[in-house]
Amino acid sequence: MQTIQTVRRLGRKFQPSARCATAKKQQACFSSFGTPANDFLKRQFLPLCEIAKNVPNAKQTQKDFFGSLSILSGVYALEQTKTEPQPYPNDILLAQQYAQKQLNKSGQDIEIIILQDEDGIVKLATNHSYNTGTTLYYIPVLPLYRLLQDKKQKKAGELLLSVFAYLYHIVAIPYYRENHTYLFYHYECMEEWMIDDLESEENDTANCNLTEFNKANHYGEVILRKIYNPYHLNVFKQRIENYKQKSSFDKDCLSVAQKAFDLFTDYPDTNIFRNTMNQDFDNDQYIIRAEQYISFIADNDGELYDNIARVINDEFNESGEMEEPFLQQIYDSQSSPSKEGLSFEYRIFPLINELCTLLNTIP
Repeated sequence: MQTIQTVRRLGRKFQPSARCATAKKQQACFSSFGTPANDFLKRQFLPLCEIAKNVPNAKQTQKDFFGSLSILSGVYALEQTKTEPQPYPNDILLAQQYAQKQLNKSGQDIEIIILQDEDGIVKLATNHSYNTGTTLYYIPVLPLYRLLQDKKQKKAGELLLSVFAYLYHIVAIPYYRENHTYLFYHYECMEEWMIDDLESEENDTANCNLTEFNKANHYGEVILRKIYNPYHLNVFKQRIENYKQKSSFDKDCLSVAQKAFDLFTDYPDTNIFRNTMNQDFDNDQYIIRAEQYISFIADNDGELYDNIARVINDEFNESGEMEEPFLQQIYDSQSSPSKEGLSFEYRIFPLINELCTLLNTIP
């Protein structure tokens, strides 16, 4: 298909970011000078456009476009603006602009574009995207292990075990102790470097790092065996219903668990990578893959983590593009567009962030 209107995605560098947290920048505020006249508010401004040399036939294009717009409006329950007084192609651009303004209120990044297929038929499509920012979505495992060892907080630990089981089995988040994962490779590299340091020069720092590494391996295997058991997924609802809140931490645990269970209920077989491979890149050799920045990790604190994060960020900074959730839907009689779009992604990524924050604030 030929894209009549599109927005080019610029390459960007991956900047260091740790502990599942994104930096928030305050947006600048602008205000108009003085009070505008009432007549100004009543005027409608047409979208700026430059007429191309080969403009598609007006009558056929209008028929195709507004037929496609009718399908899109039905999916999203959009109102259609009156465009009859406007000449072609302003009528089309004005209708597109009005529909775009309504979709902008959805809370998701949805862009309407106009396409023309090989048969010359004009139709609308929506590009759905989720901006993951420059966040390493690494869920720490050792805090959960420590929580389970505390008898006073064992129920909270068991509740989060069900959340981990959901993220592992259904959402399909990679686990760093499994040898096919991206982080497994980096832990192996760290082990080799630490052993080399010990052989070349005996020092306390190298011994401490190796001890930290052994804990990451051992306790990581313990938690993996636990969440691998589907029992924790089967009793998820029961644990939520029986959970007693005694502190603000308990309340936060229940909130995270309830959000995870709601996702499990609404999307019982949906994984986090379902829409991360829909983009085309100019050079596949310099792409940050989604499974590289989404994973379980031993811990997101300590020297071992700092070393791994430093290596990963250096590697990512050599890449120009990254896989992110993206979906294109076409609105014609042959397609089956859905209002859902990236609704799952707009819930699962904030949930992971919230879970990481919770694990980092265990009393």
